[in-house]
Amino acid sequence: MKRTLEMELELSGKVEKCFMGDNNADGHNQSLLLSTKLKEKKVRLDKCLAVNDRVVHQLLATNSKGGQSSLFRDVQFIPSAAAGSTGEYDDLGQLMGNGGLVEGGETKKETDGYDTALQVIHHTARDWTLGAAPCRDETILWIVRAIVQYYSCDGGSNDGRNDLRVLIPGAGLGRLAYEVATCKDLIVKGVVPHVEANDSSVTMIFAAQNVIKMLQQQQQYQHQQEENRQLQSAIYPFLSDAQVNEIDARKRFEMEVLPDEQAVDSYKCYHDLTGTHPNLSFTVGDFVSTYSQQSKQNQYDVVATSFFIDTATNIYEYIYIMKHMLDTNGIWVNCGPVQWHPCALLRPTVEQLKDMLQVAGFELISWSVADEAVAYRHPDDVGGKGLEARYTRSEAYRPLRFVARLLSSQDDGSSSNEDLPLKIQYSEFLNEVANAASFLLSPMLNIKIVSTTHSLPALSPYCFRANLLLGLPDKIPIGRRWR
Repeated sequence: MKRTLEMELELSGKVEKCFMGDNNADGHNQSLLLSTKLKEKKVRLDKCLAVNDRVVHQLLATNSKGGQSSLFRDVQFIPSAAAGSTGEYDDLGQLMGNGGLVEGGETKKETDGYDTALQVIHHTARDWTLGAAPCRDETILWIVRAIVQYYSCDGGSNDGRNDLRVLIPGAGLGRLAYEVATCKDLIVKGVVPHVEANDSSVTMIFAAQNVIKMLQQQQQYQHQQEENRQLQSAIYPFLSDAQVNEIDARKRFEMEVLPDEQAVDSYKCYHDLTGTHPNLSFTVGDFVSTYSQQSKQNQYDVVATSFFIDTATNIYEYIYIMKHMLDTNGIWVNCGPVQWHPCALLRPTVEQLKDMLQVAGFELISWSVADEAVAYRHPDDVGGKGLEARYTRSEAYRPLRFVARLLSSQDDGSSSNEDLPLKIQYSEFLNEVANAASFLLSPMLNIKIVSTTHSLPALSPYCFRANLLLGLPDKIPIGRRWR
């Protein structure tokens, strides 16, 4: 962005001199020139970028000062799908580079480009600043309210235990996990949430951990006001936005503070009620390969997904993994769009997705699409309702919201999930076949497949897989790895 701005500054100055001559170098019109405004913008940009750089370094710091205990019980590192199932952990450096997906063939996964510094800034602004609170109320807090409502109305959902086992896949910067873990409405009823947040990006998890550590320190130093102020950081969330559709350049330099006061109050309230830290843990790993394991069967009372389901390469895998993980009468709470990621091979509509869940054995307690669009990051991104819009084009969604309860296996008539790992393995193989076929049959290639051995020798393995689409095996091979 800085290089682009320097080019614009140089170009505008020379073009203005070309068209206007030297007479406009002085006088009141100088303040109206684009080059003048760009010079001012560059000065502010350099200062604000330095602030954001410090914030990113703070969020990704791995050291613990003074031996202070982490808010998380543990952080588990699970081998990603790209690393195969060797049982060995991924190299941390590789994980930091591509969201946990290290193999070149995985570049179309949903995590590609997800763990950059820019994404850390965007997710931090959405999850942990006051300005984004209206967006969180329509998404994250809707999920929390749904958990309170539909879990509480089912007193026997966790066999009389007073702990609530919750999984948050695709947790990102962790605000949803934090809100569930500190939910006052659950605590006052004697329900203790035990929240596991999963993400494939080590970068996001380190950032989330450090934000919550700031909240922990806020509680420790609540009576030391000067120290308290140092435990909050300024951030410029809109600084690196694309330079298109911008209405007023001044809004680019608006500052926010993290963590927001609402998060600070939630932590204080939880600590006052329980005298301890929230029960939060993080698991780093690919969702499909991590939670399709046999050890995850019936391990959760609630699975909560926010802006997650449309990251699926194959949505059937997500649905049946949810079924696999949930205990009897467990609930799946979702809020988010169905803006299927480019990696998606199946892209059902909302109505088609509804049927898929019912066929899989879920009872749909609540199902709706929001009447009004919700801004993804900040209300000003959309404007309206007395707000000054930031752009001439906005990114907003009418999220799909649903609560689905898992029926018992006797009620849904489905087969057992005991062989789910094998089914997922076979499904992943079919995904690879479909990916190869779509590549070979792309109009851009202008290739007519005549022979798998002579016409395209270099691509023969892919041709073989593409031809399998003409007669895919309908039996799951036993005792053989497809990947």
